[in-house]
Amino acid sequence: MTDITSFQFEDPWILALLVVVGAGLALNLLRARRPGAGLLFSSLGLIGGGTPGWRVRWRWVLILLRVLALVAFVVALARPQLVRASVESIAEGIDVVLVLDTSGSMSERGFGGSAKIDAVKRVVTDFLGGLRNDRVGIVVFSGEAILLGPPTLDYSASQKLVEPIETGTLTGGTAIGTGLATGINVLRDSQAKSKVVILLTDGENNGGDITPLDAANMAKLLDVRVYTIGAITLNATADQDVSSDTVDEQLMRKIAEGTGGHYYSVSDENSLAEVYREIESLEKSHVGTRDFIDYQEAQLGFLALGIAALFAELALAATVFRRTP
Repeated sequence: MTDITSFQFEDPWILALLVVVGAGLALNLLRARRPGAGLLFSSLGLIGGGTPGWRVRWRWVLILLRVLALVAFVVALARPQLVRASVESIAEGIDVVLVLDTSGSMSERGFGGSAKIDAVKRVVTDFLGGLRNDRVGIVVFSGEAILLGPPTLDYSASQKLVEPIETGTLTGGTAIGTGLATGINVLRDSQAKSKVVILLTDGENNGGDITPLDAANMAKLLDVRVYTIGAITLNATADQDVSSDTVDEQLMRKIAEGTGGHYYSVSDENSLAEVYREIESLEKSHVGTRDFIDYQEAQLGFLALGIAALFAELALAATVFRRTP
């Protein structure tokens, strides 16, 4: 949100009266400089003291107060306003379900020397911490799939669900189709403009009653876009890095592209984090901006200043600068 503060006049044409005030001041000054009527004396010594007193020297204060009062009244008539404008960018949130592979192979070291599941948990926790307006649900799978939490805006609660995730807590195997179908089913009743499943796995489908392609067809029917991520472990050889995993990349690519998504292959924690950020930015839709404008009238302050200056002039003229008849 961007805040802008400015000052304006509702009736700026009234400020033209300041020209009249200026002309009156100039006329007053010219009149003050004209020589006044006087008496001829044979000697200045016959009149006491040729230097004017401080009351005479400071009488210009009365003129200053009069001008200040007039200027303040003119400004008050022009209705000065303090304008506070706020411009808020509106982005429509999405409903997304993170489907995470927790099969036994995810416990193997491969992402910077740490277990893949630990790297995934760190990345997902950071990813959740940076979201705004997107509802997120979490599904884990191996030989079966369970929903850890439905889509929510409570990212702190979602992070707490990620923390205890471990491999080996579900039936063994890698039922990619079952995990994907579970995530898609969570979004069945979603009213969000954009519905997304992000599926991460490091293996091939080898279990479950639902094939990955059947799950992908379900996604198309429900208008759910599927992004797939293959967690690859690279083994260095003399000439090149060779994958030691069995991710069915052709199948992952087919699932993603068939639903309007994209397939990503990652081999380290940094690239995995970058993929999650990219997917989130791709799905974010900017709707527009919303403007909030608040007008605060400031004329009372100028009116009070004018009245104060006018009373000060009258009071000083009647006391300190009172003329002797």
